[in-house]
Amino acid sequence: MSASAAPIERERFVAALELAVKEGHRNKDNVGLLLIDLSNLARINHSYGFDRGDAILREANQALLGVTKLPDTVFRIGGRQFAYILPGLNNPAFIALALNRVQMVLEEALMLGDGVMPIIVKQGVAVNKGCVLPAMDMLAAAEVSLSAAKQGKERNLEDLLGTELPSEQDIELERLFYESLHNNAFQLYYQPKINLHTGRPDAAEALLRWQLDDGSFISPEYAVNLAESSGRGYALAKWVIHRAMRQAKEWQSSMDVQLAVNIQASLVANPDLHGLVKDSLAIWGVSSDRFALEITEGGFIEDKESGFDNLLKLRELGTTLSIDDFGTGYSSLSYFKHIPADELKIDKSFIDHLIDGGHDLELVKIMIYIAHQFGLTVVAEGVEDRATCDLLKALGCDYIQGYYFSRPLPVDAFEAWMRDNGKKSLI
Repeated sequence: MSASAAPIERERFVAALELAVKEGHRNKDNVGLLLIDLSNLARINHSYGFDRGDAILREANQALLGVTKLPDTVFRIGGRQFAYILPGLNNPAFIALALNRVQMVLEEALMLGDGVMPIIVKQGVAVNKGCVLPAMDMLAAAEVSLSAAKQGKERNLEDLLGTELPSEQDIELERLFYESLHNNAFQLYYQPKINLHTGRPDAAEALLRWQLDDGSFISPEYAVNLAESSGRGYALAKWVIHRAMRQAKEWQSSMDVQLAVNIQASLVANPDLHGLVKDSLAIWGVSSDRFALEITEGGFIEDKESGFDNLLKLRELGTTLSIDDFGTGYSSLSYFKHIPADELKIDKSFIDHLIDGGHDLELVKIMIYIAHQFGLTVVAEGVEDRATCDLLKALGCDYIQGYYFSRPLPVDAFEAWMRDNGKKSLI
């Protein structure tokens, strides 16, 4: 994009948001935040040229500045994304007026003429009542809201403002979640991935585990949803990545294992994700080829433009990118042409009845064939018996993972399992 486009001001924005929240907390006031995404700008660039895209960015910036009369409240924070801070929001419900006003002003300002595709504007919103949340938690909540909007899951205003009170159990679990995150009380378990060409376990997946003081475990899905709903999705991903990197560093000299972690779909387009991974690799001194990021299929499809660009940057670091739970979303063969991935993981639901034949068998054959045509390694999840293992090997699958070989194990048990099995063929 040419230099004529509006400059990206993410650092200035973060500083301004932190200042607004600090002043709001002192005055017991509310602060609102809108994230505005020009969702199809990349397509406009490809179809009509980058000069047109630059003009759109300038016009959007001017239109947003015209909405507010306050300085340091509108910033361009990404390639096609703007932020609008609303300090001193006396009535949190006024955020609805701002949403509608921004939508109307941008749609009017960015009309490109007959025969030209219209700009699609998506918005995320967060309201910090009394400014009890840190600025970055508020930003994370707005990013979750924007992600939902991009998926067509816009929430009503009552949900956005939090007027629907959570249960006492939800409140307690959210408190425990925050404490666990602050005190590094989560754990990672590790499940080996077996290379069907060599029979050896040369990779593993790190899986989040959250155990309460009474010994009970909270499901990983619930923990991730709780992190997302409380605006701490990025913070949780940061903890998981750093903990996995630290473990990978400890194993680097003694165990030939590539370690993979899961990333929430909502973080795929987060501009901070690339820096997080890059910094973690540098801090822990881990070779990038020994680290993989697994992202659900929906995360790849949800935001093909900024999401793909972000993932390309991650791939340039040398990390492996994996499409997790493949087949459970709205797969399109067309996105294979450009998808920035190295690996495809076939969801367990296709593997469970594989040996019965029928549609699952035919679908798995097709998935393996297509993935290989595009140079992707194929992993089958949820393998629980020898017959399924043998059939997948015959079909040309590259890796398998599942209870037939090992359940996810705490670090000491995984290291013991690897000492017993890491040097031999298991198939």
